[in-house]
Amino acid sequence: MKTVTSKDGTNIAYESCGTGPAVLLVAGAFCDRGWFTSIAAELATDFTVYTYDRRGRGDSGDGEFSIEAESDDMRAVVAAIGEAPLVYGLSSGGALALEAASRGVPMKRLAVYEAPYMDEGHVDRTVLRDLRQLVDAGDMAGAATRFLTLTGASPEEIELTKQRPEWKGMCAIAHTLPYDVAICDHGTSSLDWLSSITVTALAMYGGASGPWGQSAAERISGRISGAKCLGIPGQGHGVDDNAIVPLLRDFFSGASSTGR
Repeated sequence: MKTVTSKDGTNIAYESCGTGPAVLLVAGAFCDRGWFTSIAAELATDFTVYTYDRRGRGDSGDGEFSIEAESDDMRAVVAAIGEAPLVYGLSSGGALALEAASRGVPMKRLAVYEAPYMDEGHVDRTVLRDLRQLVDAGDMAGAATRFLTLTGASPEEIELTKQRPEWKGMCAIAHTLPYDVAICDHGTSSLDWLSSITVTALAMYGGASGPWGQSAAERISGRISGAKCLGIPGQGHGVDDNAIVPLLRDFFSGASSTGR
């Protein structure tokens, strides 16, 4: 593990594996860099794969949140890499990667999977307020629960989640959930700002995720010049490694044959 210092002085932890062109993986809510361990290992046969802990997670420090600050964190990691990487962002990590690209963070190509940009009529504007209040009160379990309701999880599913070993880790980084929601909320009313992105982009969604996934991917690809949109049959928001890795390898190699 190595660290790099972001613009506001926050230390950001990252690590790498493999050899070849640089690939940077950006995780979503409840995830630190360990989320990508298996994907990184598979891609490492062809690429040097970098994973990092977003601010407030894992071995990284924390600081005052803003979308600009999280973009600066990614910029610092890219500077440490020493070349413009190929980037894959998952869920809110995809939304963050889009924000970073729009702010000129160097990238060769950008692939995102289900950046959660909901249509305006389906946005719950109370979630960010609720999460901030729960975090400020120190109720991390409450914050994690409130976020899970946002994802559509039923009370029964939430109770099962609380019984799993990973629940403790989810609560440990629940204070970063407002970061994820704020980043995603920025893209719910308008994505016109995506038109500033010039990097070759691919927006993906799972065929089993419901209409929102396809709608978001189409909105993203429709605002980035030359971007492609791709549905992955049978996949939900928790996309399987066996489904996503071949597509990433193909897209990153420049041989992608995907289309709208």
